[in-house]
Amino acid sequence: MQQRCPNCGSPVAPGQRFCGVCGAQMSLACPQCRITVSPGTRFCPNCGASLGGGPQPQPGWGQQPGGMPQQQPGWGQQQPGWGQQPGGMPQQQPGWGQQPAWAPPAPRAQPSSARPFLVILLVVLLIGLGGLVYWQFGDEVKGFLASAGGTTPATDTTPPTISTVKATPHIASAIITWKTNEPASSQVEYGLNTTYGSAAPAQPQNDPSTGQSLGVVDHSVTLGGTSSPLQQGTTYHYRVKSKDKAGNEAVSGDNTFTTLTAEE
Repeated sequence: MQQRCPNCGSPVAPGQRFCGVCGAQMSLACPQCRITVSPGTRFCPNCGASLGGGPQPQPGWGQQPGGMPQQQPGWGQQQPGWGQQPGGMPQQQPGWGQQPAWAPPAPRAQPSSARPFLVILLVVLLIGLGGLVYWQFGDEVKGFLASAGGTTPATDTTPPTISTVKATPHIASAIITWKTNEPASSQVEYGLNTTYGSAAPAQPQNDPSTGQSLGVVDHSVTLGGTSSPLQQGTTYHYRVKSKDKAGNEAVSGDNTFTTLTAEE
């Protein structure tokens, strides 16, 4: 049933609160059971029929006038801000989950105060070792180097040089000393004249030519003694002899000494 204005009788729409012609406030009547209800009621409290009243939806949260949803960034959408720039481009800055590349600093070499000492010690040891090898095997090293170079090593034909020959006589003995410029053997020939006739020791001692000794440069030989004593107060002739590793023998000139007597 068409609802009308109670003041002017003009037809009004269901749920209209004021008459569109005279402006009078409308009282609603249920179109089914015809009971009067207050304006704005959507359903009849008696029969439950729809009255078409109630507030109309107004543009509000999530909508724009005309029923269209507002196009605003919300849940599920990104807006320019953290992690983005206007236009949808990501900000090129380190952020959450991203850090500038890190690398450990390069180790710095620490100066060692002991290094110069170790270098000096190594040099000294090498020099000492080289000197020891040369002293022990000098001739062999020279020969090896000469043969490796394709040349024949020079043959040693020079005898030792004898110097500082001295005799220290006693009652029945005498000590003869001398020096040589290279390692060599030691032997003394002696007698009552220049033909000598005796030698001490019988075979040269410290003879490097045999390969059993390196030889000496300071020589000392005792003549006489308890086994073959010299005569007291007697003049003896003597000469010293030395042989080097190559077998070159040097012989000194004739020298004399006189043994002591018991009264002296």
